Amino acid sequence: MLVNLRVLFGRLIDIALLRGGPETLPASRGLLAFVILLNAVVAVLVVALVPAVPPFSPLGLFVSTIVPLLWFQVAFALAKKPERFVQTMTALFGVNVMFQPVVTPLFAALLPYMQKQDPSMPPPVAMSLLFLIITVWLFIVSVRIVRAAFEWHYVAAIVFVLAQNLAVVLVIAMMVGDPPGKA
Repeated sequence: MLVNLRVLFGRLIDIALLRGGPETLPASRGLLAFVILLNAVVAVLVVALVPAVPPFSPLGLFVSTIVPLLWFQVAFALAKKPERFVQTMTALFGVNVMFQPVVTPLFAALLPYMQKQDPSMPPPVAMSLLFLIITVWLFIVSVRIVRAAFEWHYVAAIVFVLAQNLAVVLVIAMMVGDPPGKA
């Protein structure tokens, strides 16, 4: 079991370093379920351990898990490549598990600067740059996974990933609505 996890982690690192694609992962629904569960556990742990992170939202976690699954399920059905769903989702959630412990604390550290924009107190440049680099890298990895899975041009993969992220934000916004006190 431990050997299998080490092999999975190695393949996910290869994907994150753009040396491999989702096709290098086993097409196992059990593994996909494990990686989705691990993604949720890491999200909860990061929120619990990093004091500046906004409070944990079970609804947000549920939506950010279900919407991509449905988005890709429909897309693979329309592209007539449903056999690629499991490996692709395992790659996307697995890479997210690796990036989340870095991206979330950086976002939490920059959040006060974003919420209360004060020209006399700009956000730390190094932290902002690191956050930007890691976020762009995660986006590039996601686009490469989508491109490999669908065999699309990069432009189509970029549009697809952006639309999927926008769909998650819109669904969360529709479910939560306006915060109390705002009209």
